[in-house]
Amino acid sequence: MSEADQLRRQATRLFAQALKAREDGKPDYSDELITQASELFDRANEMDLRSSVSSLPAVAEAPQQPAQQQQQPQPKTERD
Repeated sequence: MSEADQLRRQATRLFAQALKAREDGKPDYSDELITQASELFDRANEMDLRSSVSSLPAVAEAPQQPAQQQQQPQPKTERD
């Protein structure tokens, strides 16, 4: 089981405790547990995101071609 999955399981347990606290008439404690559980879910999601991004193949940058200079037509001059 990945660390992210372990965090999700812990968060789920906290949510269950929060529901029980609310049923027992402890709304402030319930809110605190919900906040902690939400933070754990966020951390787990960030871990998943980082691992999925790091597993992507590296993208090679295309070499940049030097800009071609266009020759400006030379003004015709009259010679005496």
